Parts: sequence; structure tokens; C-alpha cells
Amino acid sequence: MLNKLEIHKKRELEFWTFLEKAFEINLKLDLGHFKILCVFLDINDFCEEMSEKGLSSTEIIEILRTKGILSKNSQYISGEYLKNYIERDSRVAVHNRINDLRKLGFGITTKPGPLGGYKLYEFPNWFVQ
Repeated sequence: MLNKLEIHKKRELEFWTFLEKAFEINLKLDLGHFKILCVFLDINDFCEEMSEKGLSSTEIIEILRTKGILSKNSQYISGEYLKNYIERDSRVAVHNRINDLRKLGFGITTKPGPLGGYKLYEFPNWFVQ
């Protein structure tokens, strides 16, 4: 079983807006796209909450690394973690969905290699949390 940190929560995303934006650029969405986006949002929220409780960014990063969410020696979300979270056999599935989210206007940085992963840094104007 995936060793998930209890940070994931129920989110309400504007599903129809996502579909409309995807349709405009002829992009097919599946649940994996939404799950990956929610991981980014949940981790951002977790970091904020822990910071408000007085934890340093170093402590927060160490918690996320210990749980396998962040890649070792980096602040990027592990592709392996995302692959397991969306229940796929290949990190290519994650990479493809990340590229689709970029096409929708999400700013996501990719760092290749064993210490790499993904980091969300920007939202499209149409996205409402």
C-alpha cells in the first residue's frame, strides 16, 4: 500500500471549466490529471499549515521526503509518488498528464533524473480554488 501522508483531502474543483478549457485545445482529461493537481494543492496547503504551526521549511521538507513524497535531496514531488498515487505502472503516464496540465496553463517545473520530480509554481487565470 502506498505510504501516504495524511494530507490529502476532499477538494472541489471547477470540473466543467476544466472540461471547457480542455475541449478548446482538443485535450482529453482523465481522473489522473485531477489527482495530480490535487497532490500539488494538498502539499502546498500542508506546507502552509505546518509553517503556521512553527515548523521550519527544512523540517517540512524532511517530513515530505521521509514519506516519499519529495525526491531525495530536492524540493520536487517525486514522479514515483505521483505514479503510485494515480495508480499507473509507468512514470510516463505522470509525465504525459503533467504536459497536459501545462497546456491548460499550469506552470509546472520538471527536474529530470533520480533527484528530480515536479513542482507547481503558477496557475492559469481561469483556475479557481
